[in-house]
This record gives sequence, C-alpha cells and structure tokens, in this order.
Amino acid sequence: MAWAEELPSGKYRGQYRIPTGEKRSAGVFDTKKAAFKAATVKEEGSHSIGWRDPKAALRSWSDWCEEWWPTRSVEPSTLSRDATRRDSRLLPKWGSIALIDITRHKIREWAGELAAEGLAPSTVQKIVHLMSASLAAAVDAEVLPSNAAARLKLPSPDNAKERYLTKKEAKRLLKQFPKKSRDRALIALLLGTGLRWGEAIGLQGKRVDVKKAVIRVSETWDDRGNRLKDYPKSRRRRSVPVPDWVLAEIKQLVKKQAGQLFRVDGPKSAPLDYSNWRRKVWLPAITAANITDVTIHDLRHTYASWLIQAGVSLEEVGRLLGHVSPLTTRKYAHLAESPTDTILAALSSPLALSPKPSKKESAPRLPHVAPVLQIVGGKSGT
Repeated sequence: MAWAEELPSGKYRGQYRIPTGEKRSAGVFDTKKAAFKAATVKEEGSHSIGWRDPKAALRSWSDWCEEWWPTRSVEPSTLSRDATRRDSRLLPKWGSIALIDITRHKIREWAGELAAEGLAPSTVQKIVHLMSASLAAAVDAEVLPSNAAARLKLPSPDNAKERYLTKKEAKRLLKQFPKKSRDRALIALLLGTGLRWGEAIGLQGKRVDVKKAVIRVSETWDDRGNRLKDYPKSRRRRSVPVPDWVLAEIKQLVKKQAGQLFRVDGPKSAPLDYSNWRRKVWLPAITAANITDVTIHDLRHTYASWLIQAGVSLEEVGRLLGHVSPLTTRKYAHLAESPTDTILAALSSPLALSPKPSKKESAPRLPHVAPVLQIVGGKSGT
C-alpha cells in the first residue's frame, strides 16, 4: 500500500514497498495528493512483469560475486583456475565498482589493458569470459537489464602459434620407444584419436572395441582430484574410430586389464601423472627426436590438422574431438583453406610447358608413380 509522509519542510514524500517488502521513495512533492499518486504508480510498476529494483544494480561487483560464485556449476579444476583469475584480475579491477557502472566501453578498455601487459589473446579471452559469466548471472537474477560483456569482440588467438607435427616428426617421436610399450601406446593414442589427456588416462579397457576398432569416450581422469569421473555434462560422450596402427599399439594393454590402461608399473599402480610423465618421458623424447616447441596437447591439434588436410569437414572433426560449440573447431579453419599440393600443381605456370613435339617425335611417356606409403604405418588413413 502506497502512502505519503509529511516532511519538516512542509512538503510530502511518496513511499511504497517493492515485492520483497523493502521501502522505496517515489520522490518529494508539494502536495500530499501528488506524493501519494506518484507512490501508487511506482508500487504498481514494481509488481509488473519484468520489473527490476533500481537499487539492486547499485551493489558492487565483489558483493555480487560472493552471491554468484557458490551457485556456479563447473568442474572443480575449472573452478580452481577461475578462482585464480577472479582474485588476480577481476577483483582488483571491478571489486568496488557498482554493477550498473560496468559498461561495455570500460570492459573493452580493460581487455586492451590486459593485452598490453603481454597476456596471450587466449588468456585475455578466458578472463573476460569469466567476467561475462558473472554479468550474465546478474541478468538472470534480474539485477541487471543486460550483460555489458556479451559477445564482445576480442583479438583471436594467433593460429600461427599452434603446433602441428608432420608425419615425419610423428615417426621420429614414436621411434623413441620400443614397439607396444606403454609410453609409445599413449602417444600413438593421442595422435591417432585426438583424445584429451584426461580422456586418454581415464580410458578403460572395456571402452575399447577391438573388433570394431572404436573407442567409447565415457570417463575422464581428474588429475587435481585424483579420481576417475563420468564425462562432464558440458561435453558429449562420443565414439572415436581407432586406426589399425594405433590399435596394434594399445591392444596388449586392453588384453591385460579392463580398468584404466595407462598406469604406473609396480606394486602401487596408479594412473599416470601428467607432470611426472611430461618431465620424465615427454621432454626427453622430443629432445631425442629433435622436435622443438611442442606440447602434449599439440598431439590433439596434430590429429585435427591431419584430418582437415585430408579433406574431413570441420563439422566432423569437431564431433570427433568432442567440441560442444562449432566455434571451437573454427580455429582449424585456416588449415582447410590452405592450398593443397594438388591445387598448386593444377595452377602451375604455363611458361613451364615443354615445346610441342614434332610429328616424328613420340610423346614422352609418363613416369611410373609409386604408391604413397604411410609414414606412421598401418592400413588406415590419417
């Protein structure tokens, strides 16, 4: 119920309550009737569909973050990384700023400041996307009318910095290990299926159909939590075909156990630890193979690049990689757009043509072209 109260000045303030029961002012007026009328209009408006409390957006970002953060439904590893970004980047910049004062222009300037610090474009994107998630939640809670960071155009990660192994490099890397050894099998699996590290380490023997040459990706290994967990809801479980040369490497592991395939040997058997395996196995292997600037995750990029350069569509590559959004796969688009040797050969210079042979001369015979052999081995393609 709206009402009007008289002030010491002789004027009247219109008062009303919003749906939560909190008292609000409709302004100060010369007459009681005008104050009451204004308060009545405001009160009716506060009960209409889509109404937002104007004062709600005056709270600081840090105050809103305390309410929003516990409601996030993300993996523990993601939450841990985001907490670091929150504490080091978001709170120092936006903690004391009122939500209503966070504008699109200010966020764009902030993104520029982050880039000027030398942060990689991908890192800037992750930081700004976290901010966007917080504002999107404020919109859902009807605290803000819109998300100032939504669909903000940021510099794209430089695709030129992504590393793809050639078949020759992959061959040199695999040859650093004995045939059918555990470490060689793991590298072959990452190269030939594009699995993420957690998916490969979480792979169980029962998920490998040797006869059909297919892997069912259903679990993933959480290094931080040291546990095997069901596939995250944000990703789709998928089946991935296994090339025969990869199957030959992992088959003996499948026969040994139905549980996780890649485990440390010994009485205290446990799944391979990323940091230890990288330091003790990966780094010495790429050094011995004379391969530089390559990470374990680059084997996944390599898988995608081999498929795309062989003519597989971006949509199919995204499905095989388990990408939820097609935008994630777009970073490989430049590979599909690159001219192939066949195209360049078809566009060779006409100035390089040999003179037309005379009638007495016979046309030159085409040289015999030997079939192209797989560099990595096996019957399957890339």
